[in-house]
Amino acid sequence: MAEELPQFGALSISRRADGKPVVLQRSPDEMVFLAFDMRIRRLVELHILRSGEEMPEAEKTSALDRSRQASEVCMPSFMRVLEVGEDNGLVYYTAHLNDGEFVHHYIARRGPLSPPTAFALIFQMLEDLLQLRVRFPRLLEHLTLDQLLVGTLEDTFLQFRVIDYGLSKSESPRPTDAGRLVEEVCRLIFLLLTGVEYAGENPDRFPALTALPSSLRTTVRAALTSKENAPTSLEKLRDEVREAFSTLSSGPQGRNLRKHLVVIGPLQPLPQLQNLLLENVPVQTLFGSNFRVEDADQLRRYPFSIPALNAKTEQPVTVHMLPPTRLVDRTKYEAVPLQMWRFNPERHPNILRSLSLWETPDWTFLTEEREPGFPLSRLMAERVALNPGEVLVLMRQVRSGLEQAQECGVPRVDLHPSNILLRVGKHGPNKMRETDRLMQRRLDAWPPFAVKLRPHMTMRSLYEPQLLDMELPTNRSEEHEFDREYRHRSFIALAAYLLAGERHISGGLEFSEAVPDATAVLMREMYRATQIPGAAPSPTDFLEKFEQTLSGATGTDLATRLRGETVPIESMESVGAVSDFDEDIDPDQAESTDAPSLLHAQKHDFRPLHSTQRDGLPWVVWAAAAVILLALGAWMLLDRPITVDHAGQKVSDVTVPITTETGGGGPVAKQAAPVQPTASAPEKTVTQPPSTEPQPVIIRKALLPTAEELEKMRQGQVKQDMIGRETGQDTPKPVADLAR
Repeated sequence: MAEELPQFGALSISRRADGKPVVLQRSPDEMVFLAFDMRIRRLVELHILRSGEEMPEAEKTSALDRSRQASEVCMPSFMRVLEVGEDNGLVYYTAHLNDGEFVHHYIARRGPLSPPTAFALIFQMLEDLLQLRVRFPRLLEHLTLDQLLVGTLEDTFLQFRVIDYGLSKSESPRPTDAGRLVEEVCRLIFLLLTGVEYAGENPDRFPALTALPSSLRTTVRAALTSKENAPTSLEKLRDEVREAFSTLSSGPQGRNLRKHLVVIGPLQPLPQLQNLLLENVPVQTLFGSNFRVEDADQLRRYPFSIPALNAKTEQPVTVHMLPPTRLVDRTKYEAVPLQMWRFNPERHPNILRSLSLWETPDWTFLTEEREPGFPLSRLMAERVALNPGEVLVLMRQVRSGLEQAQECGVPRVDLHPSNILLRVGKHGPNKMRETDRLMQRRLDAWPPFAVKLRPHMTMRSLYEPQLLDMELPTNRSEEHEFDREYRHRSFIALAAYLLAGERHISGGLEFSEAVPDATAVLMREMYRATQIPGAAPSPTDFLEKFEQTLSGATGTDLATRLRGETVPIESMESVGAVSDFDEDIDPDQAESTDAPSLLHAQKHDFRPLHSTQRDGLPWVVWAAAAVILLALGAWMLLDRPITVDHAGQKVSDVTVPITTETGGGGPVAKQAAPVQPTASAPEKTVTQPPSTEPQPVIIRKALLPTAEELEKMRQGQVKQDMIGRETGQDTPKPVADLAR
């Protein structure tokens, strides 16, 4: 059929060197071709259901409905469906180009995986399956896990990708059989851990399975050997896989799922797309003597983006391979903008420069300067989503890059994260280690870095799905107005992607707790505006509104949001005090106006220590000096010792001397008369102005010796050095003076 149809609607079928169509191995029930969508200018996968056979009307309607549901799924574990349609009675859908190696080929080539890596891959896929079941349970009915692709996320992390939704199969009215998916996952566990596909053997014969925790081992055995008692709960299987991962991983760092998915040499899946399109011709053969490919074992690389060295100048460059005309008509895209001669490195620091471009009968080679750093898509693979402050830092430089691109005569720049380079660090042997450290730090803690936009074309730009949907219908006839609206829409779409991440369903933006409510409301409103012609604001206006939501945000903390209530600030100003002598306070006195009211206490603003460094000495120094002066003044004014209670706290500024009298029941303590000043020691008086402020309540309590203690004093059984500590006096008095 493909030989007769060089074009399928708006899709142009790609051809091999011998003229035959490029066929992709995907679902056995579908006919899949490599095609170029001339509307979105992307290489896509064209899936024709039932391998081109006619479908009954009811089944056709069901397949179209499920295909549209699949187009709303945007998660790494699932193939991204772009468009669904019908042409000449054939139901088809397009998907973004997937690359990787089938799981059974991958395991047969390299052998079994380590248990932590296997369980990290499976757990990630089960999480996405459960999220898909909540929203679109119909898609799970015929979704199959037998044809899984082992690919990489940003050429850094391993991942499974489901490429067969089972849309060619008839939909049955019975509920979804979850036991089938559990069985397929258990077969996958058997394959990953043993290195062979399950063929009816006893699972207990394999040491890799007997070493599993008992719960998961029982589930796998039951799913493979007993159809009647096979488990049906995906949630239970997910929890058991997580438990097995935690049990078989060592150390806190080892229990991080992402750490076990980092791609190293032995784990690298073969890029099928490169071998298919290059028709098994080595890259170095295509380069000839012009470039020298760097060591592939040390540098991970994309299929058509090759790190190389210029053979003449030894300059490190990146060679991008653009497809031949038989794959993509060269008139449908512009490799390098014609007016890039206006580029000036000093005036346009946010533009990534291309160095050369030459064509061969088959492929086109484009070189660009290779600078230290990494694409923004690599950072998003590590972080999933950024916080609002980081988004603001990035988008300011992206806005500058768009303005500089217009000066260079490039009205449109594809703002996909893979086309945005973060230039940071420097070349050297420690480059990879420094990159990994930067991934874990906030952008505002990075060293100075530059955001560079790529205005020229790459092979990845021809098959990565766009952040924006198709062009909106518009009545504008001017080309510059059309390009301006595209810049506005793509700018907002990039900001939404950075803030929400890619793991969502049905295009709904789901933000983390770090995003203020006002910012989330604005982003949802702006994202809806990108779907309406002429409604998207300019980058400058958008950033102003975005920054206002951050500066004016008074969001509550996580605990308050989880509790579902917000505590008023006024209620938090009343701070209670705890006293050891609460039982001794007179209720009437406590209710008098002399008691300080903490509810109406005056609020004070405190500045941090570093804020006073510019004004002079820190406030701590002045406070210490004031305390010393007050202490000296108090010592000069008062020549009596200070009474201290048993807790070491001051209870009065005047010492109350204690005397004892002997009565019928023994010595009785009473308060002595106030001490009169002598002529040699004139009385010192301090005049205090009357104060209208409410005075605090001073609680005075003297510690009196008991009758037994006084009796021991008379008999000399108490040492003099202990009397001072018991009575709170600095200088102990003789026992005879106390007895008089």
